[in-house]
Amino acid sequence: MSTTPVNVQIPSDTEAPIIADFVEHALRVAYFDRQHWASLPSSDWDAPGVYILMTADGSSRVYVGQARKLRGRLQQHNNKEKLPWRRALAVKRDTTAGFNTAEIGYLEGRIAAELNALHQITVIEGQTSGDETLPKHMMISLDAFVKSILGALRLAGLDISRSNPQTLTEDEQPTSAPVPSNKPNKTVTVADLVSSGLLQAGQALFLSQAGKEAEGSVTADGEIIVRGVSYKSPSTAAAKALELQSSNGWMAWKVGSQSGPPLDMLRQQWLIQQTEEAEK
Repeated sequence: MSTTPVNVQIPSDTEAPIIADFVEHALRVAYFDRQHWASLPSSDWDAPGVYILMTADGSSRVYVGQARKLRGRLQQHNNKEKLPWRRALAVKRDTTAGFNTAEIGYLEGRIAAELNALHQITVIEGQTSGDETLPKHMMISLDAFVKSILGALRLAGLDISRSNPQTLTEDEQPTSAPVPSNKPNKTVTVADLVSSGLLQAGQALFLSQAGKEAEGSVTADGEIIVRGVSYKSPSTAAAKALELQSSNGWMAWKVGSQSGPPLDMLRQQWLIQQTEEAEK
């Protein structure tokens, strides 16, 4: 289980925002109630970033947005209500350069898609199709930021747990793999393939099944992104991509193209490598 280091600043002024610094990605998050939105200092928060507005009526409705000037956009939301929000969080980059418009467009789409995939949350006017004009290496970096922002929502008390299983029967070790006595006794993950170099972050994946086709991409920590939502399990990712009850993602996902090798071939190579290492 991985953790994210966070430094939290709780001011003595109860109207001032609580600030959380996500150290790994230099993200700064401000938590505040709607009635105190003006306590956000313009010197710090008229900056590019993304924001999430949350209700307090039990409906679990959220609004996901992005702005070149966060504080100014939040003032607009306060004056002209699109959602009866009562609390919010704003996210910016705690660096000199900060985010650019393409980056916040991509993050807005990814966060909205991740939240929209949860049955217990309703996204209002969220942009589920993020900015795709960024170079691949920048998308890979921003995908890592998404986890920190979702973690920030957990700190705000939002339930972002998934009800669907993240490990299916098809994700267990393949029975066709070599089975020596010293065979690694673990379920192979996409993260194993990435960490070993057999699969690269940003690698495109393709699948075709039941007359449907879909695409995905691999994150740096070994998840598969499909339509803006990341999945640890290749089988869950395949089933969601094709809107099927189930799919053997290790066999269905092809690497690089529709005619490329299946993920299972790389899984077999990983198992062989681990066996050879154990025999040394």
